[in-house]
Amino acid sequence: MCRSERAIDAVVVLLIVSCAGLTIAAEVPRFYDRGAEGWFWYAPEPSVMPEPETQSESEPPTSPPVVTNTPEPAEKDSASETAPTEPAPLSAAWLRANLEHYQRQAIDDPTPTKVALYLYLQRIVLDKAARFTDAYQRVVQSDPYLDETTRRPVGNYANLLNRISGQQRTAVLKDLARQTGIWFFYRSDCPYCAAQAPVLHLLSEQTGFRVQAIALDGRALPNGSFPQFGRDTGQAARLGVISTPALLLVRPPAGIVPIAQGLLSLSDLEQRLLLAAREAGWIDEAAYARTKPLVADLSLDWGLEEPLSIPEDPDAFLELLRSRVAGDGLIAAPELPPTD
Repeated sequence: MCRSERAIDAVVVLLIVSCAGLTIAAEVPRFYDRGAEGWFWYAPEPSVMPEPETQSESEPPTSPPVVTNTPEPAEKDSASETAPTEPAPLSAAWLRANLEHYQRQAIDDPTPTKVALYLYLQRIVLDKAARFTDAYQRVVQSDPYLDETTRRPVGNYANLLNRISGQQRTAVLKDLARQTGIWFFYRSDCPYCAAQAPVLHLLSEQTGFRVQAIALDGRALPNGSFPQFGRDTGQAARLGVISTPALLLVRPPAGIVPIAQGLLSLSDLEQRLLLAAREAGWIDEAAYARTKPLVADLSLDWGLEEPLSIPEDPDAFLELLRSRVAGDGLIAAPELPPTD
């Protein structure tokens, strides 16, 4: 065989092998078509591309790229700009962050120096707290808006306030009873309904509320309370009654406000009646305020209706708050005399 024929045969063999390899690679099914393997997502996907030829040992190794010594542009050190500032030594923030460290140091190695150092720091904390307490009491006593005794006295005088507010509450409830009544939904087999009935009788005797009992099962209570009861004809479902005893405050012709669907004590029932009447607009805010055991109903919560710009200066911030108090018709706190 001549040299040219051998060369042609070699080329034909190479073409056949390469075509066979491409056919095999093309016939490899995709991952989602190989259902028998399961969902082994970490199994390597066979490549359809031929593997890159490895470098022959006879070939010289490729030289690595030349690295120049050109310096990279220095990045701006932003850590120093954003680093938080340390609190002032012996300040409240510094003591909070470091006092425990000195305590552990004294416990682990209780030398006289380390123990004395911790005790000195602890004494500073106690003296700061005592100084703050004295200033706190002085500021509160000089500002009626901050003094809680302005709202409610302490000690035995609180009983006097409770008695006066109780009298005012009874008077407001009597006025409310002249224009409203109570619907009492019950079941004859409900023990809580039987327990609620005497409370309603006592409320009726003290304030004059008329109570209309309505039986869901059409039967009277076993204890004989409210013998003149009515039968439910669908009112309970329309009013959303899901549990008994259910109480509703009713004002003819169409005013109905839910009170509770559960057992209530007398004081809780009176408070809920007042709150429901205020929300419905059947008593005004002044009448409702008289029923609360407070000398003056003062509040610094103005809500979010008026946006407030907070000044950085503490004196300006305090003056802003006091001016808002004065804007409500109340006397602002006097200026405090300087301390020694």
